[in-house]
Amino acid sequence: MGEVEHGKGQDDVAEAVDEVMRLVIRHLTDHGGLTFAAIMCLGRLNRDGPVRLTTLGAAEGVSQPSMSQLVQRLERQGLVVRIKDPQDGRASLIAISDAGRVLVADRLRDRHDRLAELLATLSPEDDASLRLAMRVAGPIVRRLIESAHRPGTDATES
Repeated sequence: MGEVEHGKGQDDVAEAVDEVMRLVIRHLTDHGGLTFAAIMCLGRLNRDGPVRLTTLGAAEGVSQPSMSQLVQRLERQGLVVRIKDPQDGRASLIAISDAGRVLVADRLRDRHDRLAELLATLSPEDDASLRLAMRVAGPIVRRLIESAHRPGTDATES
């Protein structure tokens, strides 16, 4: 009986997460002509700093040839640059450019502004409930993200 209740609880969480994703993807995100893979790549470079192409591809779950094509497109758009690897002068690292940083920052600000508009439509009670829920859920979600990034965890194996 405990397993059924636990499974139902997981279903409820999965359904709620799906709803949040739908809100973010459909109502808060303006892709601005970029593919989802490009957006994720720029976000990772912005957060983690310069990396080798193969490392970037592995982190994003993309083959090396596909990542190479994506990076070339982003280079042509001026959103990433190649820099010398300080550990190995023969190799290069992929880094986000200043224009890429501006784009990421603008997209984040736009997403936050749009969310603020939507939050303003809530009743004070719903607003307070959502804020409380997010204070509780936020650290848990961050731990899930960290767990998903660890090699050998079920979350990274699909």
